[in-house]
Amino acid sequence: MALSSQEASALLLQQQAINWLVRLRADDFSEAEMMAFAEWLAKDHAHSEAFAAAESLFSELVLAANSPMPDAQPLADLQDNGAVIPGLHHRRSVAKRYRGWLATAVAIAAVWLFVVMLVMPQQAPWLDNYLSDYHTETGELRAVQLADGSQVLLNTNSAVSVDFNASVRQVTLHYGQARFTVAKDTQRPFQVRSDNLIVKALGTVFEVYQHPGEVSVTVQEHAVLASVQAEASVPVQQGQQLNYRSGGPLTKPETVELNQTSAWQQQRLFINDRPLGELLDELGRYRVGRVFLSDEKLKNLRVTGVFSLDKPDEVLSSVVNALNLQETRLGPWWVLLHR
Repeated sequence: MALSSQEASALLLQQQAINWLVRLRADDFSEAEMMAFAEWLAKDHAHSEAFAAAESLFSELVLAANSPMPDAQPLADLQDNGAVIPGLHHRRSVAKRYRGWLATAVAIAAVWLFVVMLVMPQQAPWLDNYLSDYHTETGELRAVQLADGSQVLLNTNSAVSVDFNASVRQVTLHYGQARFTVAKDTQRPFQVRSDNLIVKALGTVFEVYQHPGEVSVTVQEHAVLASVQAEASVPVQQGQQLNYRSGGPLTKPETVELNQTSAWQQQRLFINDRPLGELLDELGRYRVGRVFLSDEKLKNLRVTGVFSLDKPDEVLSSVVNALNLQETRLGPWWVLLHR
């Protein structure tokens, strides 16, 4: 018997809800998937109802799996159409009311989650904040002195964990950007892990920046050794930068202008004939909310300048004026740029 279009749509929606339920419990659930899940939930109330039903079904299955097997019932408790299960009707009634309440709660949570995901910076995983030893909020610059005397300068929306023992001093950069000024200790090497890249200090000052799918290492003084698993280490000298794409091979370091790459340490941003989209990505790290473009072509407009990062909204307005664009604010956090 063929399904009607309405039945087919309901079945598809149910499968989508179950798929999301499975993904939410996966260890590798990503930030991008979280955003997609929030959008899916907020798209239609039927989505939240389907997800609530899937969540309820999952809870009932867990309850059934954990419940003891009922004792054998006497023949008088059996009917022609099967066994009488004590309390079954009551449990179904409670489950039905629970699904209705859960659908409403999930719908409200969906809108909240969608809004929060649009407001929060894209490179700020919440879980890493709680697992880290030190982290910064949006627009914050924070200096930290470690137990060995080394110093860490955390840029906006960054998080690190520290693990010192008798043989090694290791810092894990979960996300964001940090400058490391390393104290000398010949018995315990100092190394920074970011993604699957390990950076071993051979000198004093270097920075590591983890952005989506890529890690960059810039050396301000002396040198470091960068390595990935079984690959040979690559030395990075003063005034050089190594850019590593996650899962790829190590590449040859390139010479950079340190006054430009380290400008963030003075809360400044250098942009030299770069696309507007690149500038907006950088500003997005320092302001709460999102900037949207009415036309994808606007991303390719070229921008040059030195900008102050302590007032990102003023930077945005000055760039809008320079490029002859219009700025429409959608509440306190969202900005739409258009002709």
